[in-house]
Amino acid sequence: MKTLVLLHGDSLSEKDPAAVRYPEAPRVFVFDQPFLEKAGLSFKRIFFLYECAAGAAQEIRVGRTVEELKDALTASGAGRLAVTVSVSPRWRELVEELKKSVEVELVPKGDLVEVPEDYEAKRFTPFWKKFGREWGG
Repeated sequence: MKTLVLLHGDSLSEKDPAAVRYPEAPRVFVFDQPFLEKAGLSFKRIFFLYECAAGAAQEIRVGRTVEELKDALTASGAGRLAVTVSVSPRWRELVEELKKSVEVELVPKGDLVEVPEDYEAKRFTPFWKKFGREWGG
């Protein structure tokens, strides 16, 4: 079955584990418009994400992520979406929504530290204080 790889903000690289697992698969990154409108990211941050996406993905889309991915799957003729696991609550929401209508393969990322599945990472400093010691940070 043909696979499409979703790159996301937590794993936006050619070395993304899902991209490594499927090196011949097309890679897509979606700027999630509802998230961008709510998050208030600076232009510098958005441009940084764009530069990373331009180097790692064959296609960059803007819109509602689930709708854009369904369209990308149809356009590429892929029947499965592979995506690297993230601790992001937004990532979890998107995956749950996608699983309702699309075959989704979750690719482990090989964490530096063990993070419980129910942990919601909202800010880096509290996350690092809680888990950084495991890594030696």
